[in-house]
Amino acid sequence: MSKLFVPAIHLPHGAELFRTLGHRRSQYKKILKALSERTLLECSPDDHVVLSSEPQAEFLEFLLDLGLGTKNIIVPPSVESNLGQDVLGDPVAMEKISSLRPEEIRFYIHLEEEMEIARAAGLPGAVTNHSLTRMFNTTYFLIRLEEDMDLEAIPREQARSSRLESVLNRMTEGGQKVFARGNESCGGSQVFILNDADDVSAMARKVSRNKSITRYFASKFIEGTESWNFQFFLDGAGGFSFWGASRQLLRDGGVHEGNVGGETPPPAGLRLSEKLAGRLSETGGKGFFGADVLMDGDKAYPAELNMRENTSTPVLAVQRKIGPAYFKTVKIFVPRGYTFRGFVENIGAEKLLSAKTKSGLLPFNFASSDMTGYLDVAIFGDSLEEVEAESPTLSF
Repeated sequence: MSKLFVPAIHLPHGAELFRTLGHRRSQYKKILKALSERTLLECSPDDHVVLSSEPQAEFLEFLLDLGLGTKNIIVPPSVESNLGQDVLGDPVAMEKISSLRPEEIRFYIHLEEEMEIARAAGLPGAVTNHSLTRMFNTTYFLIRLEEDMDLEAIPREQARSSRLESVLNRMTEGGQKVFARGNESCGGSQVFILNDADDVSAMARKVSRNKSITRYFASKFIEGTESWNFQFFLDGAGGFSFWGASRQLLRDGGVHEGNVGGETPPPAGLRLSEKLAGRLSETGGKGFFGADVLMDGDKAYPAELNMRENTSTPVLAVQRKIGPAYFKTVKIFVPRGYTFRGFVENIGAEKLLSAKTKSGLLPFNFASSDMTGYLDVAIFGDSLEEVEAESPTLSF
């Protein structure tokens, strides 16, 4: 069954939350629209997709040769602040959506724009109520689930942004490392690992500009833990299907820099995430759901709920379709205007992902790299050692 993908990325309060990343508001909006390009990795040639711009022709041909991507691309006029609003104002996109059944359309996230698209297209019940989406993406809701479901959790302290420094300075006394995050799931922009008063002060300065998040949660950082992301597709009636799992790579400061896929998921983490997926589906959640789980040996602790597609969703889609055993994602610096042709000239065509060998490099997010300065690269291979050893280097 072919699908239409509508990858409108607009996280709640995003324009404020991502000020911590140093982008201007107008630039930030353009970046989120441009990130829609990565959905080509999830598409098959018979699918349709809404993008903010046409992809580079050579990149699209490369994807099509792999059985990925599609030429059925709808590009609505970019006149609104996000891609979902552009879709609402585009007769071509809305006519296509109106011709579909609910199961034939897939949204990145279900918020106000998606509800309006579904109503206008005559597809009632096709999306999660936006109020539920917002609730599911908060730490408050996760804490309530932990209590209701009797889940073992790492003790947290909470503080308003106005009292943040006093609480966190007390927690970091004596050299205790602290893990802190904002109340809302925001793509990692509100996650911090703190070692001392200087880190606390730096965090406080960053979040002071985020007027929409006034509550933060902090816990002792457990050395040696692994962070895993488990992804599911929910049907809104208690049912769910497992999509995939990957181990998250975090650098100092808690910044999410990539994922490793193909390793056997920790059983305790999978069981915990399945419980959470079932509960959210029973509560009315539809579409993609990701559970971030901290693993301390055999113990699994819930860390964050993401009622949306996750960073590794497109790469997991490639793994499911082509079948490489392992993958790792990395970010590499590139200049403005960098092209797929330039990437091939730099690394050599023989290093590109091959459907025959099921190994090689797959670059993506060319459109957003013009503004962020970073290109995403997925490294696929037959063994974990193979993907871990590969480190793409580019010369300009």
